[in-house]
Amino acid sequence: MRLIEVKSLAGTNFLRPERVVALQTSPTGTCVIVLDNGATVQSSESTRDIAVRIEAALDAQQP
Repeated sequence: MRLIEVKSLAGTNFLRPERVVALQTSPTGTCVIVLDNGATVQSSESTRDIAVRIEAALDAQQP
């Protein structure tokens, strides 16, 4: 199991990259991460930065 670190508005979260179904940019410029169970995580990082980390983690999992 691989986890990625995401800076949230209230601290740090660790997410499984395979559970992320969408990234949304909010009107304030923060990122909203939508997980497969419907949960959301508000992040202070840019959407692009998180997308790059998710893609790298998923690529590293493939044989």
